[in-house]
Amino acid sequence: MNFAELLKKNIILIPIVASLVVGTFTSIRYVLNLTSTIDDSKLTIIKLESELEIAKKDITDMNTRLTSAESTWQMAENLYRQLADQVREHSYDIKDLNR
Repeated sequence: MNFAELLKKNIILIPIVASLVVGTFTSIRYVLNLTSTIDDSKLTIIKLESELEIAKKDITDMNTRLTSAESTWQMAENLYRQLADQVREHSYDIKDLNR
């Protein structure tokens, strides 16, 4: 058998084998790229989760400071009212003394 006869007998098998080889290579490359993308996404998610925890701690700290500031403000308002009442009482006392 010479090469030409062998080629004639297997002319249909050559494109089939070639497409199988190329298809297999492409599928393997696609799976490897997909695996790489998944790994990169996992790392990104882990980083985002750590940043989220830091942000939660910062928000908790800010809420604590805000509550403290509100309490201080209420205390200042109460002291102002007391001082205003005392000044008013003193002004009435001064009016009484002047009579």
